[in-house]
Amino acid sequence: MKTRYLIPAGMALLAGMACAAQAGQPAGEADFAAPAARVETPARSSAGAALRQFAAQFRGEAGGLPAGFPLQVADVAELADTSLGYGFQVYDVDANSLAAGSSLSAAARATGSWRFAVMREGRPIGLVTLVQEGGQWQAVSFGGAGLVQEMDAVVKAQVAGASLRYLRVPQATADFVEVSSGGKAARFAPLRAAREALLLKARGGDGLMAEAELLPELRDAVARNLDR
Repeated sequence: MKTRYLIPAGMALLAGMACAAQAGQPAGEADFAAPAARVETPARSSAGAALRQFAAQFRGEAGGLPAGFPLQVADVAELADTSLGYGFQVYDVDANSLAAGSSLSAAARATGSWRFAVMREGRPIGLVTLVQEGGQWQAVSFGGAGLVQEMDAVVKAQVAGASLRYLRVPQATADFVEVSSGGKAARFAPLRAAREALLLKARGGDGLMAEAELLPELRDAVARNLDR
């Protein structure tokens, strides 16, 4: 399944001109900002402008969209009726730290990249990804409908006040939502790629796993790839 759509060079230039917000950690926005807590940061403003410009590229398509379009919309009219939902910073887990004995949480490093859910009628239909370039926030891709829908289910299942982070382990082709609440040890929701890579069985209840349940398989997967 195609999940990403790289912004054409011409559009990237347009987005960069229109989204000339200063880069840096989005002040006032947590690592994972749920809709009720979102703040209009430079990154969010840039994502919103890029989404509008992205939709505008297809207004002349007479209702049709290209094959493999990355957002789950049926036509141009639905594309025009989209908005931003929650945003989250992307964390990559340092493989060497993890292999050396660090916890999953401690080995996580902020990448500086942010992703924002694209919503239509209250349902996530994809993601827009932003990076910092030349002191500005720049939208670089759209896609990830399956990922954001899976994440949305995790987000909605959490109690108020829970702290969330999106963690990737590239060497294991695995990603997780880290959930911390009430001063308790963090637990993790393994997303589809992680479940498949680590051969994890489906779980009942809230679907969250303790770190001790994940680390043996995760460290093995990381070690295999570091040795290559």
